[in-house]
Amino acid sequence: MSLAPDDARLEGWIPARIHVDGEVPRVDWCHLGDKRFTDPFFDETLERRLRNPFALLFRHQTSMETLVARRAVRPGLPVKGLVFHMSRCGSTLLAQLLAALPRHIVLSEASPVDVVLRLHLRLRHVTDEQRIEWLRAVVAALGQRRNPEEEGVFLKLDAWHVLELPLLQRAFPGVPWLFLYRDPVEVMASHQKHRGAHMLPGVLEPARVGLDSGRLSELSLEEYGARVLARLCEAGLRAYRERQGPARLLNYRQLQDSAVSQLVDLFKLEPTASEHELLAAAAARDAKNPVLTFEDDTQDKARTVSDTSRAMAERWVREVYDSLEAERLRDAAEPDRTRSR
Repeated sequence: MSLAPDDARLEGWIPARIHVDGEVPRVDWCHLGDKRFTDPFFDETLERRLRNPFALLFRHQTSMETLVARRAVRPGLPVKGLVFHMSRCGSTLLAQLLAALPRHIVLSEASPVDVVLRLHLRLRHVTDEQRIEWLRAVVAALGQRRNPEEEGVFLKLDAWHVLELPLLQRAFPGVPWLFLYRDPVEVMASHQKHRGAHMLPGVLEPARVGLDSGRLSELSLEEYGARVLARLCEAGLRAYRERQGPARLLNYRQLQDSAVSQLVDLFKLEPTASEHELLAAAAARDAKNPVLTFEDDTQDKARTVSDTSRAMAERWVREVYDSLEAERLRDAAEPDRTRSR
């Protein structure tokens, strides 16, 4: 199939930003060339690329229709796996492990994916079918082969995207996924030090996290955050119990002992000897600052968490955390139960 003019013009470019112009979504493109997504987060790769004068000065903007049409010509590499998480629980390490293999394109919390998933909140006429079509088109454009060895795409989603897990499964049917979680006291301790956006009232639509917008002002930041975490864990647990394809629950405490083997098994990676070395090296590094060695901060978090954060974690999140653990341990003890789903 020959390239359309717009498609030829966008060769080597990626959708960097999606915004709404009036009632119409528009796509801003950035020239990526053959650069790989190896940074801990998508936006870091984008920021570094925009320091290049060419990428900064020469930009393209198109309609969403152009993005969708391009997928018909350039469908991109297949999506091989989805990583969901409750936040501050080691998901960046999983993304870095996957990105350590040059055959993988890893999109870690890519902002264009987030915008598409939430466009229906801004534009009420947007249907689930449109979101699925746009999501596939965005991932196809980001997941183009830029180096000969690349063969598959992995999506590491934002924490709140677990609320959209059923829609993501419709967009990428049969793709294996995992939900990563951590002791809620430790997660609350991390957010106490530097709160993620979704832990601040008003960032997520209150109804999506089971809250009444009229009562948000009555909640402390700690209670609001704990109830958001509970909602995310409930969504992960519900999806896991209803799963029809390959899926896995993973606890933060498993990461240093079995993160590599869990990914290899779930996503059928079949690493070579040299790739095993790459994975081992990535596992030993701090995921968000790869020049540092990984250090377990569990004891530090237990020591520094406030009494209020601890109390809210126990009140709102402990029960669903225990349910996740029970489900995970049951499947670990009965592997045939997992394979039969």
